[in-house]
Amino acid sequence: MSQMNDEDAIDFEVGARPAALAEILQAKIMSGALTVGDSLPAERDLMTLYSISRATVREALRILGAKGLIEVKRGRKGGSYISAPTGAAISQSLDLFIQGHDIRFVDLLAVREAIEPVAARQAALQRLPEDLADIDRLLVRQDELVEDIQAFSQLNVEWHLAIVRASHNPLFLTFMTSISSALYSATNREEFNLETRRIVMKAHRKISEAIKAGDADAALRRMKRHVTSYAEELDLGRPTPHLGTAE
Repeated sequence: MSQMNDEDAIDFEVGARPAALAEILQAKIMSGALTVGDSLPAERDLMTLYSISRATVREALRILGAKGLIEVKRGRKGGSYISAPTGAAISQSLDLFIQGHDIRFVDLLAVREAIEPVAARQAALQRLPEDLADIDRLLVRQDELVEDIQAFSQLNVEWHLAIVRASHNPLFLTFMTSISSALYSATNREEFNLETRRIVMKAHRKISEAIKAGDADAALRRMKRHVTSYAEELDLGRPTPHLGTAE
């Protein structure tokens, strides 16, 4: 059942954009005032409660639907119901947060250092044959295209995602997917030269070998060494662009 009442109307400014209503409803979902399975008030009730038009209500609901926060059901028991957001929706939200808050790549790299080594360790324990096949495929492609900085930069991101995917930890994968475009932008730069790309390839092979062998400790150790040396290889100790900018 919906947990909204007339007091909610004071939260809304008359004439505000649909995004404002979507933000209010999203806040109630995140706070637990509305939980998975609850229904939102009918469109007419939302119009009355917030003194807004049907078009505004429908656009707000569309925004929530695009984020995976509600599911619209048709029929006699139709309506808008709170649903668990998908990994894709969360990744998109994280990506927007990163871009909107002008976060530096060096700061993002620090977060990677906390996640990827543990993900590699878990991958060594949880990987399936299809995971190993995907990792091997990407290694071959990286080797073939090491002289093409754009192609290699994309494959580099895909390889890291494949490792995280092999961990079968949806939280790791959701976060890494959300920053994949930022990682590509940061590596598709002049500093990511051929010599550096060859060093990266060697590290990727060693990490892949540890995961294939099921050596969790080696996978963690090698991935940690790889991601912590990344900033030095790309000369990221000097001032660098923020993630919202490009060189």
